[in-house]
Amino acid sequence: MIKRGRKDVPQTTVDQCHDGVGTIKVRQLLGIEPQLPGVPGFPDDFDSTIRFMHETTLPVGTSIGFHDHRGNEELYYVLDGKGEMTVDDQTAIMEPGDVCLTKSGSKHTFRNVGNIDLKIVVLEALIPRT
Repeated sequence: MIKRGRKDVPQTTVDQCHDGVGTIKVRQLLGIEPQLPGVPGFPDDFDSTIRFMHETTLPVGTSIGFHDHRGNEELYYVLDGKGEMTVDDQTAIMEPGDVCLTKSGSKHTFRNVGNIDLKIVVLEALIPRT
């Protein structure tokens, strides 16, 4: 069993994540995010195609920049706050309890459009090679 919580892992700040605006905060709960090399992780956690799960906080006015996904899929699940997710040419407001899936071959951005911190859980899985 692997059990970790907020108290077990450091919160790391990431400036201009994927060329976004401002500084976000990331807690790498499981696995490792190779595109965020400054965030410590746990590369041996998963035996499956899941790569990582982290809790991310976007302060008011911050964003994760527009970036593509190739060979992986990514889920964004909103815990608190209000965000605007754009995947390719579709945009939607996301609030607590909402989840968005970005498929391989798509591009997305996410920004805090509310007046409080936006807290999300991000999960990524690799597409198995055939």
